[in-house]
Amino acid sequence: MKRRMKKITALCMAAAMTVSLAACGGGSSESSKGADASSSAAASGGSSDEPVTLTIWNTEVLQPGVQTNEIAKEIEKRFGIKMDVVQGDAQKFSILVAGGDLPDIIYTNPAQQNTASNNLITSGQLLAMDDLIEQYGENVKKNFPDRLKYSKQFASNGEDKVYYLPVRAYEADEEHPNISYSIENIGLMTRWDIYQAIGCPEIQTTDDYLDVLKQMQDYAREKDLADGKQIYAISGWSDWGLWPWWLSNAREMGYMDLANDTIFNYDTQSVEGLYTSEAFWESLKFYNKAYNMGILDPEAFTMKNDQYWEKCKNGQVLMAYASWQTENINRSFVSDGHEGWSFQKLPYDGYEYISGIVSTNAPLGGGIEYATAITKNCKNPEKAMQLIDFFNSEEGARLIYSGIEGTHWTDNDGKPQPTDEFIEKSKSDSNYKDNVGVNLYNKLCAFMDIQVLSDGYPADLMKSDEQKAANISDQDKSYCDYYAQQEGGDYQYPGQVLYDMWQKGKVKTITDYYLYPTLVQSPSEETLNIIAQCDQYMNVQGVNAIMTGTEDEFNACKEETLKGLENKNYEQAKTEIADLYAKAEKEADAFGMK
Repeated sequence: MKRRMKKITALCMAAAMTVSLAACGGGSSESSKGADASSSAAASGGSSDEPVTLTIWNTEVLQPGVQTNEIAKEIEKRFGIKMDVVQGDAQKFSILVAGGDLPDIIYTNPAQQNTASNNLITSGQLLAMDDLIEQYGENVKKNFPDRLKYSKQFASNGEDKVYYLPVRAYEADEEHPNISYSIENIGLMTRWDIYQAIGCPEIQTTDDYLDVLKQMQDYAREKDLADGKQIYAISGWSDWGLWPWWLSNAREMGYMDLANDTIFNYDTQSVEGLYTSEAFWESLKFYNKAYNMGILDPEAFTMKNDQYWEKCKNGQVLMAYASWQTENINRSFVSDGHEGWSFQKLPYDGYEYISGIVSTNAPLGGGIEYATAITKNCKNPEKAMQLIDFFNSEEGARLIYSGIEGTHWTDNDGKPQPTDEFIEKSKSDSNYKDNVGVNLYNKLCAFMDIQVLSDGYPADLMKSDEQKAANISDQDKSYCDYYAQQEGGDYQYPGQVLYDMWQKGKVKTITDYYLYPTLVQSPSEETLNIIAQCDQYMNVQGVNAIMTGTEDEFNACKEETLKGLENKNYEQAKTEIADLYAKAEKEADAFGMK
């Protein structure tokens, strides 16, 4: 039986800090209130010198190159640092590694970069940060200190040094859980306005849900809701492999995706191989049924992700895969004049789980999967640590998620609030936050956006309960009103609907944190090669299974695929990975997190 993690050391956040940014040479008087800016700001002489340009590998920032948005300019003003973002795919990352040409700072995502974290250490690509942290990393040491212990013990190739600093950590408050505005995770999202227009039919099974999607598609086509463009209930994209065809469904079956083609079953508390799991094949079966019902866009297998987004914004797609997709799409609807459109999380779509109703404890963030590191190529490691330490401060988190004090938010008698202008522009312009730079650099930040800081408000001020209720859209209110009639609750925003149903035992969610999946060491080179070959094979076979015409053909394709995996030594790879997880579980016990 896998053991659940006990709550770790609480956050050591100061109630008030007196450190002034003036020590940086680029300080701002409006930022000293409640700040915990790092003393490392003086590391390179302050902003009176010529700005230092730091190259940063981060694939999730929208535009590569020197950053010129308001947040980036504020960082430059304070610290004399220009951020130059370098991007690319796994192939480009591998080329940079092979040539020893990595940027100054990297944000790691081994799954996307296809490079094992230890390999960057053993090949001499990374700089040990211990001395830099000791001298300049006051906030790194203070906030989420167990990340340093974790990094030394599990992410240093046995060297007991800090090469990686995990990001996006979160210390949950069990007595005052953070209820998501809708959900804060991956899950099937549905066009609420059309579901409501067809009378909100009852859904008990996934087949019911598919039938409802068919009714919605018929309605949307009849009403020509996409101005002559073809409408399909379900679509997808091809440049993320099989991501659209299993991940959201598996999450709603009670699974979490892990590295190296494995998933974690929360019901059995065990790790399973992805491609031979029932969750994976049940997901493919769901989309196979959709395909044969004529509600799955045939272009989904050839489109790119940006084309999928465009179709969603145009009203051509009626189901999406994550709240972080639909949050932006819903804003686009409003700014494009479609205030009546919105995606919502239906409480029932045939699956038992809704992930992300409340934020779960994540004291180590994503562990080695999501971390920052300084490379040996960095000519200004002190400046790099200065920037990293700022991103590990409460003040840095507030800047990243809420913007500049006095411009995007104000502090009125200890109550920080977004400005009216920021709220209105965020509603009216779906690109406003991106253009300003708010939330663009979240994968460099130690804190998650919903972490309550020492002033009592979340890093992202738009995520406070007050703001969630105050800025509810008309369509979100329609959703709340409908379920208030069904459930008898008083719901101020959609997440409260789902939270209430969870409390009543009508739906399930996941709140437990498990450390050991983050401690798994990289498999052997042979196993990594097997996995890579199986991934390529499954990218083809998965789509083939979805496009089969009958249940017998689907089952035959499944049998053929499993034999193909066996011939590629998938079981051998699974066995080695399972042993690594068993070893990691013992290490988690020794680490003191169960």
